[in-house]
Amino acid sequence: MSESSRGRILLVDDEEKLRFILRAHLSAAGFEVHEAQNAEQAIAEVKSFRPDLIVMDVGLPGMDGIEGTRRLKADPETSAIPIIMLTARSASDHVVMALEAGAQEYVVKPFDVGELMARIRTVLRLARTRTELDALNNRLATEVEQRTARLRTLYNFTRALNEADSIDAILGLIIEAVTKVTGCQRASILLKDDEGEHLICRRATGIEAAVAGRIRVHANDGIAGKVFTTGKTYVAKVCSGVDDRGYDGESFISTPLIATSLTASEERLGVLSITDRNGGQTFEADEIECVRSIADSGAIAIHNQLGRERLEGSVKVLLMTVGRLAEYRDNETSLHLERVCEYARILTTELHRDSKYAGEIGDGMIEDIYLAAPMHDIGKVGIADDILCKPGKLTDDEYGVMQRHCAIGREVLEPAMARTGPVPLLKMCVEIASSHHERWDGNGYPEGLAGEDIPLAARIIALVDAYDAITSRRRYKEAASHEKAVRIIQEDAGKHFDPHLIEPFLRCADAFNEVRRTHEDDTSSPSRHELASV
Repeated sequence: MSESSRGRILLVDDEEKLRFILRAHLSAAGFEVHEAQNAEQAIAEVKSFRPDLIVMDVGLPGMDGIEGTRRLKADPETSAIPIIMLTARSASDHVVMALEAGAQEYVVKPFDVGELMARIRTVLRLARTRTELDALNNRLATEVEQRTARLRTLYNFTRALNEADSIDAILGLIIEAVTKVTGCQRASILLKDDEGEHLICRRATGIEAAVAGRIRVHANDGIAGKVFTTGKTYVAKVCSGVDDRGYDGESFISTPLIATSLTASEERLGVLSITDRNGGQTFEADEIECVRSIADSGAIAIHNQLGRERLEGSVKVLLMTVGRLAEYRDNETSLHLERVCEYARILTTELHRDSKYAGEIGDGMIEDIYLAAPMHDIGKVGIADDILCKPGKLTDDEYGVMQRHCAIGREVLEPAMARTGPVPLLKMCVEIASSHHERWDGNGYPEGLAGEDIPLAARIIALVDAYDAITSRRRYKEAASHEKAVRIIQEDAGKHFDPHLIEPFLRCADAFNEVRRTHEDDTSSPSRHELASV
């Protein structure tokens, strides 16, 4: 509707005098008026004039007003324009035909101009109301759709958080979620350093890597520092008064801006900032609340992951220490522990490159098996010295006692895993300690597991432990050559060892030999047990 008039009206009548009279009244009332002499001309005029209402006579030459109405209502571009029909006859059949064709109202000739003006105002008022209702419904539908999309994003975000296994993965999910629900092009997450004195950019999008890499904010400085120290959310609608000291460069600051704290269990972890919104609209209250929900959930995930990483770090140190305890009990094995750890890492790295194990072995397993390998013989701490250190061949009964070290290892480690939860490293320790003497053909111990029922980590340790045992000197035997060890392992494929490990082992056999040569036992030094007997 034109801002300079009360509405745009198209008059369609073949009587020029009637058009003149109606035009005068409508123009005086503030309407913008165009005219047409017949239905064909009216249909053409509608395309350019875009009236708010059409007043059309039924009895037009050529195409009558009823047919003209049908055609206008059949066209999606003109179907919403209300039409008032003028008829010289009050016969009900013409009235019905006009209304069925889509007309909103009718006036019978001769008519009082005041009556027609009243009908015009009523129809326009109803049309405006309908337009407003349609706009309101569309706006409500859009809001519902947007809120549904935000809820869906929050739901998917929460589910993904439960599966995230690293700080980087969590930060990526937070950035993805907030940019999706707000339509922002730039976002960053600053986390406190170990001393808690500075905030360092750990993840960003829409910011040049060189700029993001320089972002280092004092914990009391700028917007980021203010948000971090107060734990409050900062929302900026305009640039005036924005302190950009905390963002290392004007290129980062823009508005609208949301900066909110990442806090969990009363520990302030960092700051999430988002800006550079598509269209530049200010943030709605429910959008800010949505960002806060993402920040809160993300902060909890970060806090929990940091706790897990600290725990796993402590566990790793403890594992190496405890592993050396078992080695100390059987001192003659000397550098056995170091070699087995290196062999395990070499073979697992080779398997990581193999398509068969692509979905089973990740970077985390390579590190974990290196750390878990010392636990393979931890159960030997429960074996008496007279059996563990016997210089000659064990009797059947003694061998049965020695076999108990696998079950003892599991009994020692399982309670720790039960207390800490499903930490992958501890789970691997249990698998290795309890199953590294199982055989592929099912003739191993302690449970007689066979094939892929034996955990992969235990199958790997079984092979590398055997290689080290063959190539190392023991009280009861001399060391065999690298070539002999490789031959024995090949011959035992499908019996003692997983046959799928043989080809990867052969590909990295030279690396095994290098570790063997650089980590040879010092056979000139007496063992702890030899010293004890002096």
